[in-house]
Amino acid sequence: MFGKPNGASRAALDAGQVAVGEHRLAVKPDLKEAALRASKSLDLDEVQSYILVKRSSESAPTTRDADPQELLRRVSLQYYLERQCLLKCIRRIFVHATCTDDDSDSSDAIKQEASLLGSDEMERRLLSIIKDSLAAAFSVKSAADLTVSWLEESLIEINLILDILFLAICDNFSRCNGGLWIALCSLFRDMLSGSYDVGKFAVSAEAKRSFHYAKAQLLLILIETLDLENLLRMVHDEVSFSGGYSQYSVAEILEMDIEVSRLPEFEVESGPLLLAWAVFHCLLLSLPGNNANLEIDHASYAQRAFELAPFNYLLGVLCSSIFRESDGPVSGFRAVLRSFISAFIASYEISYQTEDSSLGVILNIICEVYGGEESLCMQFWDKDSCVDGPIRSVLQMVEKEYPFQITDLLRFLSAVSYGTWPAQCVYNYLERMNGLTTLYATPGSVPDSLNYCDQIEIHHPISIPGMEGITLPRGTRGYILRSLEDNAALVRWEFPHSGVFILLLTLAQDLYSCNYVEACDIMDLLYQMVSSNQDLCSALLHADKSLAVQKSKSLGQIGEYIRIDVVKILCSSIFKYEQDGNNASIMSKTFSMLSEFLKCVPYRVFDVALECGIFSSRLNDPSSDWLLSGALARMLFAASEENGDCSSLTTSLLDFAIQVLRKGAAADDMISPFIVFSIQYIMVNHMNWKHKKYSRWKTTLKVFELVKSCIQVKPFLSKLGGIIWQMLLYDSSIHSVLWHAVCTSMQLLESRGSFSNGVEDIEDIQLVLCCGLDIIFFMLSNLPEDLMPVAPFVTLVLSSSLKPLPFITATILSMSFQNSALQVSAARALSVLCFTAHRVQPQLMENGSFLVDGSEICRLQASISQILNKEDDTNNCLIVAIFSLLTSVARYQPALFVSLTEENAMIQADHSNSANSQTNGSSTLNSSRSNSRLVEQMLGYIENSTEFMNSSPSLLLSILDLLEALWESGVQFICILDKLRSSRTFWESLSRCIRGTFDHCPVDTVDEKVSSRYNCQAKIFKIMSHELFLKGRLLVEAKTSNPVADGTTGQKEPSASSPSNAVCKWFDSALLEDFINHLSSNGYQKELFHRAKVASCVCIIRLITKLSTGDTASLSLSAVKKIQLISSKLLQHRAFIALLSQYALHGYSGEQELTSLVINDLYYHIHGELEGRQITPGPFQELLCFLLEFKFFECNATEQPHSAFPAVSGNVLFDVAHTRDDLGVKLWNHSDWKPCKEVAEKMLDIMHKANLMKRHADAKLCTLRSFITFLSVYTGTSSSNELTLPDGGISATAMESAIRCACKYLQSTVDSLFPEVDTNEVLFPLLSGQVDLLLTLTRFLFHQAKQTKSYVHLYPVIVLLMRTSGASTSFLVDLVPSSPALKKPVKSLLVLILSLFEFIYGKDDMKDGSGDANLFGESSIISMRLLPVLCKLAENREYSDLAVGSMDLLLKGFIPPNVWLPILQKHFRLQAILHKCQNGAILSTQVILNFLLTLGRTKEGAKMLQSANIFAFLKVLLSKLSLDDSCFRNSLSSQAKDVHMWSLALAIVASLNHCMDDDVSRSSVANGTVSFLAGQVPLMSSYLSAQSVNTHQNKKRAVLQQSQTSLSALSLTENILSLLCVLAKYHFPRDTGMMQVDSELREIIIHLLAFISRGSARTGDSPNWNPSFCCPPIAKEEVVLHEDPPLIRSKHGWFRFAASSSLSTAAISAPSNAALSLVIRDKNSGDSGSVKQTRFTEMVAVQIYRIAFLIMKFLCSQAKEAVKRAGELEFVDLAHFPELPMPDILHGLQDQVVSIVTEVLGANGSSALSGETDRVCRLLLVTLEASLYMELCVSQSCGIRPVLGRFEDFSKGIKAMLHALEKHSSLKPLVRSLAQITTLLYPGLAQSNFLTM
Repeated sequence: MFGKPNGASRAALDAGQVAVGEHRLAVKPDLKEAALRASKSLDLDEVQSYILVKRSSESAPTTRDADPQELLRRVSLQYYLERQCLLKCIRRIFVHATCTDDDSDSSDAIKQEASLLGSDEMERRLLSIIKDSLAAAFSVKSAADLTVSWLEESLIEINLILDILFLAICDNFSRCNGGLWIALCSLFRDMLSGSYDVGKFAVSAEAKRSFHYAKAQLLLILIETLDLENLLRMVHDEVSFSGGYSQYSVAEILEMDIEVSRLPEFEVESGPLLLAWAVFHCLLLSLPGNNANLEIDHASYAQRAFELAPFNYLLGVLCSSIFRESDGPVSGFRAVLRSFISAFIASYEISYQTEDSSLGVILNIICEVYGGEESLCMQFWDKDSCVDGPIRSVLQMVEKEYPFQITDLLRFLSAVSYGTWPAQCVYNYLERMNGLTTLYATPGSVPDSLNYCDQIEIHHPISIPGMEGITLPRGTRGYILRSLEDNAALVRWEFPHSGVFILLLTLAQDLYSCNYVEACDIMDLLYQMVSSNQDLCSALLHADKSLAVQKSKSLGQIGEYIRIDVVKILCSSIFKYEQDGNNASIMSKTFSMLSEFLKCVPYRVFDVALECGIFSSRLNDPSSDWLLSGALARMLFAASEENGDCSSLTTSLLDFAIQVLRKGAAADDMISPFIVFSIQYIMVNHMNWKHKKYSRWKTTLKVFELVKSCIQVKPFLSKLGGIIWQMLLYDSSIHSVLWHAVCTSMQLLESRGSFSNGVEDIEDIQLVLCCGLDIIFFMLSNLPEDLMPVAPFVTLVLSSSLKPLPFITATILSMSFQNSALQVSAARALSVLCFTAHRVQPQLMENGSFLVDGSEICRLQASISQILNKEDDTNNCLIVAIFSLLTSVARYQPALFVSLTEENAMIQADHSNSANSQTNGSSTLNSSRSNSRLVEQMLGYIENSTEFMNSSPSLLLSILDLLEALWESGVQFICILDKLRSSRTFWESLSRCIRGTFDHCPVDTVDEKVSSRYNCQAKIFKIMSHELFLKGRLLVEAKTSNPVADGTTGQKEPSASSPSNAVCKWFDSALLEDFINHLSSNGYQKELFHRAKVASCVCIIRLITKLSTGDTASLSLSAVKKIQLISSKLLQHRAFIALLSQYALHGYSGEQELTSLVINDLYYHIHGELEGRQITPGPFQELLCFLLEFKFFECNATEQPHSAFPAVSGNVLFDVAHTRDDLGVKLWNHSDWKPCKEVAEKMLDIMHKANLMKRHADAKLCTLRSFITFLSVYTGTSSSNELTLPDGGISATAMESAIRCACKYLQSTVDSLFPEVDTNEVLFPLLSGQVDLLLTLTRFLFHQAKQTKSYVHLYPVIVLLMRTSGASTSFLVDLVPSSPALKKPVKSLLVLILSLFEFIYGKDDMKDGSGDANLFGESSIISMRLLPVLCKLAENREYSDLAVGSMDLLLKGFIPPNVWLPILQKHFRLQAILHKCQNGAILSTQVILNFLLTLGRTKEGAKMLQSANIFAFLKVLLSKLSLDDSCFRNSLSSQAKDVHMWSLALAIVASLNHCMDDDVSRSSVANGTVSFLAGQVPLMSSYLSAQSVNTHQNKKRAVLQQSQTSLSALSLTENILSLLCVLAKYHFPRDTGMMQVDSELREIIIHLLAFISRGSARTGDSPNWNPSFCCPPIAKEEVVLHEDPPLIRSKHGWFRFAASSSLSTAAISAPSNAALSLVIRDKNSGDSGSVKQTRFTEMVAVQIYRIAFLIMKFLCSQAKEAVKRAGELEFVDLAHFPELPMPDILHGLQDQVVSIVTEVLGANGSSALSGETDRVCRLLLVTLEASLYMELCVSQSCGIRPVLGRFEDFSKGIKAMLHALEKHSSLKPLVRSLAQITTLLYPGLAQSNFLTM
């Protein structure tokens, strides 16, 4: 890889340009000189030297300014760093090749690569490099500091090479022969004292350590290549040297012996190799056969070796820090030493004697070798492993003096207990011990001389000294180990027993007697056993119940009173430790033991700990404060100050606190003091305590883990959670420690580098930083939404003045470290920081803000770009975190996102431009300098979206979430969006994902990826919806800001890559139906949910049974408490008591027996239910329902506080992980709990499947809702802007097919619901989504129909919709009271029903042309069936407006009165609803009044209203309104709603009078009306006065004051006049007090009539008549009618005036008066050609003529009464004669009527008139007749002469009208009456034939 200097490279530099592959580098002169110096110093190729110099200058800008020597040093470091990286890669290849045991393609490739590396004499080349590096140390003549640096890096490189060499040889990738071994030995000899002994040059400690480690590496390689392990097998199998496999020949061995003999005499490193060589020869000589040629004096080598203390050297290597902290093949080195020690023991005899120290050192080496190596421990306990056989003999040696001397045995067993199976082997070994050793006082009869192994037998029981309760029975035999003084001997007795029990007993006695040294050794063994195999916790807890102990007790060897409770022993001993600060070690081990027991038997530990007072802040003595007084605090301080290291005690205490928190979460009162102490005291003070080397960061990490556990386990609302959160949010000391640890760790990482060598605690520092960032993330993301004011912690992390650096700077810096876990944590923290800053921005102080300067943006840009460039990186979590960060920035800090998308060169260092505008959400933060890099990276990921959809949908989901955030912001990122849109493949890629989702989501497959794919589809639909909406908005803004010329559309053609175009091609009938099938199908499996709940009941019953025996096993404290609560309630249930009584009758006795029988039978009944056998109705079924109500293992979202930060995780039905941990299922492996484990595992498996089902169904539902939104925007049904749909939109056929499919699935879901079933609730969200889909599709269908004006073909679909919605509503109404979640779908169904009736209502052509009588009949039946349901819903506050509105339409146009009357009488509680309306219990009173108005317009309904005392209701209702004159003149007043209700009330009364006019009860109605209106006449007068107030204004003021009215205001005027007619008929003639009011009303009314009638018959021809009266369409229905063509099509009178009054109201700033303002002066208008007649303008005109008719009716009644009075008085009383209109007013009205009727009838010819035209003509003719009568009255009463020329004009018009009337026979009765009055008024016309019809 690295070449030597050569001429070609030098020439390339001189040429000024260097070609490196496809790249071209321009050579810079200043860098060239530095490169040449580096090439000469490093003996490196010139081009490679230039590249190194260039990289060094780019990584550190100040490098170029450094002096040449400093530059050379930096380049040298860069050079060696790259060499070391290459060597590490090679080492990693060998490691992976060794560790991978599978046969995958990747494993085969790695092994193949390792084989290639191991060939071609790799060893020789590596040795050559080592020799060259060592030799160069003697010739280097650089500066001293450069020499030190060079030597350190060279030795590190040698260490890596030796690691590679060892791995290649050890794993047989390279074969070692004699020549290679000799070369290695020669190198070893030269390194010890020869030419390669560079240790004397090693000035720095780092270089010395590396050189000593290199010698140890080479030594172990030499020992490994002797293949002692193979020799041991040959000796064991008795294979001869010639018959076995040996890699050396005899000649090579002899040559190797010569090389060994040359080793230095006095170098300690020579000792182990000499001893290994001696062992090698000893084993060779031990092989069978003639080995005479190999007879070498191995004893002399051994003697030489022992002179150099080889075992002490090896032990020193094993214990050295560089060996333990090395990232090399340490396990392999330990395996080599294991083989060497085993071979030595097999070769030479060793004895367990106190004077022999070799065994002690060997034992220490064995413990170091096996400790922590599970594979070696497993081989040790494998009886077939002959390599470990000799070492197992050492175990037998150290066991001989057990339990008299147990230290060595405990250490040995602790070392070989790593791993689950080895720990079990150790337990079995102890449990089956056959002997023990004790002191024995020899009797006098025994001979004085006792020798080793002399047999001895006792004839009476003796107690074992120091072990109370343990007795050796009579006849026990033993043998003498050794004799002691004073007639004592050490005897080994044959005594089978439980060694575990003896150890626990010894531990108890040691703790009692304060023998903490031995107690520590015992705890070390026990801790190692239980930490490796948690199943042993239960065995230790019940050690006195083991078979061995029970047998010993039965034989009398152990006293019956002896009980061992290891938990109680540990807990009770804690308070003894506090008496001496030096007891930190034993206390640390005790807490470690308790932590393990808490994992396995938590309830037992809590029970004992509470009894002992560990968790209490005070003990029995009030003055003894265990936690805070100083007991525990003093221990921690003493461990720091006196022992110099508090890490062990602190970490064990924190481990215990973490387990206490997790297993005792339900016991806040119990554990609060201990947890608070652990956080508040230890966290704040631990940074100031003393720690041993490299342990400080481990302590900080454990502190942070405790804080994380507190945040995750304890919610804000719990008692302890509230305390913890208060501390974390408001305690400044905690903030200081947290931030100090984060900043310090960050600075260390930045200064040392993530890949620095010799930084032993680098991993811990990284973990601390990760954990610190995670804590900040969890705290900020879990803050309650309503937390006010801003907590100090939030202010701290947002402060720009935070020292030593702001938090945002810290997170950005952390993302630059090359550690994926750290980058993920930093990205998450920065994400939540963006959100938090956005959320609390208004409340921040001056120093709290979100500011990012230019350099930080550059760093963040570089980090994000580098991460996203890792295309082959399999760490999807990091990429997901980056996209989530970008999403958060885009949503909450848009200015920063824009800065990130800008080019680095354009970013200004001043942060003001990137942060000041972030609070202005409406501003456009676009930039023309859009950085194509980030956008292109996004596009690159989107182009691979189909691949991500299949392989990693979660990654695709994060990308789509970012896109959604960009499109949500809309114009803020318009330039970025334009860049994305411009890609040809953008929309196509998203479209393929949508369609491909169904291919990757089979119906019967449910997993996490399927759910993520549906979520991706939902995101894409949302993005497309935003795009369509944004497109419409931009088009509208473009039209507004830049109007186009006439004849142009101003709208661009749709882009080919538009989302609507991409999706429109799917929407044919088949594909749209496919969408509906996938998205609205029922993914919620109620049966699976029910099975999960039943399985939980089965598990609970089994747990109740187990707890009844007192065995809590690994159940947590909260689980035990809950199960005990359920058990107590179950036993008290009436069904359970009934079963007890039944069982007692069958002969069972005993309360306990009866209870057990019932519970067992209940278990089997519920288990049968789980397997599909239904429980018959009865007590057992009742008990099952009772258990199901507890929802024991179900998630309850309401218990969790709602945080403002959006969560990524969805809701699940069951918290499987928490349940598994709560129950401790994985520990149920011992015999008593194995049956329970099967039950629990089955339950958890079903729960997991139910959760997957829920996620899958929720994801489908989310997609369905997004699809609904997309359809709404796509069709324009939910948007105010009409969007142009490409290709004509979705076809009607496809939409009808989709509706049928949606109806089918909705009906299927409704059918799957059952009353009173607890699993119905999972279907409610789906039901709501299905209804919304159906509603959206229906609206779209109606929208299409209105555009095409084609309705008849829709009738079958509408009937289907009515059937589905009606049946669904009828069924769901009964479930709503017990299921509040159904309120939304029921309301949506009512909206759908109302939409259906609204669409059909008024479309007579649709109903009449339905064709199929069956369909029409079915729709009528459906309507009738639905009416009772609507009556029921009408009384519900939430549904009353929709239900009553639907009933209103039903009564108007769907059901005849004779049908709906009996239904309403039976089901509609009108009186109750009126009462609720009065009390405000119904939301919309106006809807009720509208319905009452509909009722009042039919005779049957009017009778219902009369019987319900409608007048009293209306009086009470109107009495609550606030009405005065001002509210009639200002439509924007607060009383506008009251005015509308008042108008409805008047309309109801008017309709009653109209319908009951010919009924026998009309007098009663009239009296009620008169009584009701008694208090309304002043208001009516005021209202009409408000309409005529402008009559007396001058023309200038009328021009300045424009008034706006509405169709509803016109209707109100009509109702008032109608009621005035009633009053005129029944009341005014008899009420003399109303004379003044009567006169005022007549005056006002005459003014109104004057305005209506102004103009001549030719007014329509005048272009200049345009009153300043405006009546535009206001309601939605009016706007629709304003688009419909007219029916009557008249261009005269008010049909023309109304068209001009409804023109665009853009010039009117605001409606000043919504009431009718008819009497306004004229105003010149523009061109009359702009007048447009519509259906709405005709309705306005007709309404005005109705008003005119009522005015005439009222005036005629007044005139009639006056004439009648004059007849009675026989003279005209002018003083009391009513005001009547002048003839010219009447003439204007007459001319309008004549011209309109003549035009309309003439246009229709002889054809029949339409219904509406006929009604209008009749109205006008009746009005004409009344005006003629009024004119006759005025002329006769007042003596007014006819107007000159009036006769000719009128006769001409009337003749034309009568001529037109001749063709319409239906109008002849009106013509006759009209002819009669005309003859009276104009006798001259009587002679004309025109009046004869």
